[in-house]
Amino acid sequence: MYRDKISAYIDAHRREMIEDIFTLCRIESDKQPYQAGMPFGPGCYQVLNAAMAMAEKYGFSISNYDNYVGCADLNDGERQLDILAHLDVVPAGDGWTVTEPFEPVEKDGKIYGRGTSDDKGPAVAALYAMRAIKELKIPVSKNVRLILGTDEECGSSDIEHYYDVEPEAPMTFSPDACFPVVNIEKGMLDGHFTAGFEPAGELPRVVSVTAGVKVNVVPGTAEAVVEGLDDDLIRACAEKVTGETGIRFEIQGFQNTLKIIAVGAGAHASTPQEGNNALTGLLLLLTRLPFAKSRKMELIRSLSELFPHGDTAGKALGIA
Repeated sequence: MYRDKISAYIDAHRREMIEDIFTLCRIESDKQPYQAGMPFGPGCYQVLNAAMAMAEKYGFSISNYDNYVGCADLNDGERQLDILAHLDVVPAGDGWTVTEPFEPVEKDGKIYGRGTSDDKGPAVAALYAMRAIKELKIPVSKNVRLILGTDEECGSSDIEHYYDVEPEAPMTFSPDACFPVVNIEKGMLDGHFTAGFEPAGELPRVVSVTAGVKVNVVPGTAEAVVEGLDDDLIRACAEKVTGETGIRFEIQGFQNTLKIIAVGAGAHASTPQEGNNALTGLLLLLTRLPFAKSRKMELIRSLSELFPHGDTAGKALGIA
């Protein structure tokens, strides 16, 4: 009965909805350190307030929970359905071709930009679904609440803060995955591994290894600084590892101190198989180079054995 009316409404407001998605996607809202009144940094604060202003403009009653979470209510009826969406994003990453990450564009029937599908686009889609019901005066007996968080990508402390003071609705869903619904949860080990060792004094040696920007992002790049190895030897070994892994290596530096830069492909941790982990590729290369014996190298080899390149299911750890 109402399907045609709702479809016609969305079609009529298509351009406006896209512009609202663009408004949110222009804001760089990956999690940053706390500032006064901004629990996840200025970007998350800015995007939350932009979304709240948008919802208020369309006539919804809004609530702000200490800039962790914002809510828009369809009406003042009994709470029945919560829609959980989020406005924070993973870091932009490299390799953008159609557009820059925070300059959204529409092309060939798709919207390109960081957050368009995860999860600013779906958040706006949910808002417009509520707007259609409201403006078409479709009768509903209970309330729908759109809950917009700002820390989903890094642990969901935002929603924990919200549920400390608000009860859960009888029904909840999140427009943040494959259509139409996902009713299972993949496992993820959010672990921390630490070890101590004496500094390695004998050459050749690894000075440092650096990689990663967020816990839920497959590293697209990684770096190691090494001392005491010949440039040509590293390049020859790197070429073999590239053939095995697809990871590309760049060698920089002079004399006996060299930086090895591993270049793979970043990905969201929910789909690690879509990336090419630069860190595990770099660790594999380090295990192939003739460094002096040290506790540090034993640990690097252990890491490479526990997290071998291409193993995204935890098989080597025994947790697949």
